[in-house]
Amino acid sequence: MLAKTQSNTPSRVFEVDVLRGSAIVLMIIFHFGYDLAVFGWATYNTGIDIEWRIFRAMIVTGFLLAVGMSSYLAYHRKVDGKKLFKACAKLLLVSVFLTISSVFMYPDTWIYFGIIHFITVALFLSVPFVRIPNISAVLGTFIILGYGLDYISMHSLWLWSIDNIGIPQQTVDLASFIPWFGVVLLGIFVMHKQCFNLSVPQRQLTKALAWLGKHSLVIYLLHQPIIYSGLSLIALIIDNPT
Repeated sequence: MLAKTQSNTPSRVFEVDVLRGSAIVLMIIFHFGYDLAVFGWATYNTGIDIEWRIFRAMIVTGFLLAVGMSSYLAYHRKVDGKKLFKACAKLLLVSVFLTISSVFMYPDTWIYFGIIHFITVALFLSVPFVRIPNISAVLGTFIILGYGLDYISMHSLWLWSIDNIGIPQQTVDLASFIPWFGVVLLGIFVMHKQCFNLSVPQRQLTKALAWLGKHSLVIYLLHQPIIYSGLSLIALIIDNPT
């Protein structure tokens, strides 16, 4: 069962933190594989090869289900405007930092709407749906199916933006609003109906995953520089063994 406070108001849910922490672990594995290819130590292409694209979709799905579930937990009883503003403002600052950093690191493929940018927008837009979870489920399903059947997409807006705003044709991180907002909406319904109403045993491994989930934003910011720096050091040693 979901953890409850004595006032019957949902507190942090251990299972949601485990879900987010599991996505963090998979993300680190993905970026480690990506960096191996960047250094020329692997021949696959994480942006093209179907297995890597499926792997990334699984990771993003985990994160965004957790976004919708957390939004429901935080706001379905009462929308605290101050709390919501602080959460979105923090994510917005991180998004701006990531964009500026990427311009210097990847001038031809800088990040204009990556996963953190998306979560900033999706968190704000998800709040009105926490009081109407059934409609959230219907709309979320419609968005995902519509995208899968090629009825709706962001492709036209993306092409217009390339021609008129000057965003790069390729970027190192992109989370399109369609279909991914549909996953966030489904996350709201999942938490409302407690579709994941499975009790995860609080053991050493799951507690570690939950800890990662609680600190996912910091880990997201730090893990790639650490991995890249470590591989750079290994490359330097290999190139200069003496």
